[in-house]
Amino acid sequence: MALPPNICLVNAARSLCDDVFFAIASTARLDDGTLRALAKRRAPVLQAAARGAPGEHLGAWDTWLVRMTVAMAPIQPLRWLAMADVIDEGISLEGGARGVRSLFTSKPSEKDVARVKAFGGFAARALAAVLGATGTFQMEAKSQRGCFIASLGLPEEDERALAKEEPARAETLEVPEGLPPKIARAVLRGAFYAAMLEGVDPREEQAVLVIGKKTALPAEEITAAHGEARQRIEAARAFGAPCVDAIRYVLDGETESSDELAVAAAKLTLPMNHRTEAITAVNVGGKVVLAKKHSLDKKQREAALALSWAAALRSDPSYVRRSELALRHDAVAADLGDEGAGKDARRGVETFIEDELRALVPLVPPPLP
Repeated sequence: MALPPNICLVNAARSLCDDVFFAIASTARLDDGTLRALAKRRAPVLQAAARGAPGEHLGAWDTWLVRMTVAMAPIQPLRWLAMADVIDEGISLEGGARGVRSLFTSKPSEKDVARVKAFGGFAARALAAVLGATGTFQMEAKSQRGCFIASLGLPEEDERALAKEEPARAETLEVPEGLPPKIARAVLRGAFYAAMLEGVDPREEQAVLVIGKKTALPAEEITAAHGEARQRIEAARAFGAPCVDAIRYVLDGETESSDELAVAAAKLTLPMNHRTEAITAVNVGGKVVLAKKHSLDKKQREAALALSWAAALRSDPSYVRRSELALRHDAVAADLGDEGAGKDARRGVETFIEDELRALVPLVPPPLP
């Protein structure tokens, strides 16, 4: 009689699959280097799960989202985070000390802390001013700001104080002294992106224009920032819809896990104004029909397939069940234009997960007598 799987290792595997899911959905790429770097930063959580701790899963969405965002901060920009470009410009302490200082300590210098506090704080206030320009500050706005502030890696007292600030009007914002033009441009791109999350609202766009004027950026650069934000929104829509469909098709019949993961994918890949249709389809429960309605480039197709396979592996399916799921997965790959891409995506995800799980096996406590 076969032994049942060790529950500690199953729990660690689930956390690991959720980490893979987050990284792929948030970057629209299957990149082994990114996954390895994330696993290194998440090692304490995964090791604790292997030893018997509950682990961290996307079911605890709000807490999990913040922790995953922080873990990814020094690795790759997150497509769904409005101010991702600001983090990508080095406005975060999560990467530790920089330059020669990093040879002697991982602790950032006081100068770096002051820089992130000033420029990151300005970006956080600009984000809040735009998202609150309509007179309300919805849950999505709070999540966007909370994840961004957490990504800054500020000392706990400074982070808490910034998070407690009420959204201010754009007209009252103060631009920090010495704000580099490249950071100002990143803030503007993020602010425009935030303004487009729920569709176009003149009050939000006007707030961005006020902020742009305050930074003294040339009019053509403000216009360019608007266009780049629009491109981000369209790219997110094009990638997110097939991801949701792929998960639902591969996991058809497993309603609970399929719905949870499809909604999670929608939240991580689709702007709010494009998310409603996808989530409504999940709630209605209609079957996904493969009809070649999605068009993705090679990297996007690989990412969508990898995301849906990470979702499939999350339940630790048996060998027979995995074969059934792989057949559906190949059908999705063919529908996206390349049947062979399914096998390649599965190999990429499985190789990473198996490597990481093997490293955790020695930590699993022995079974009770």
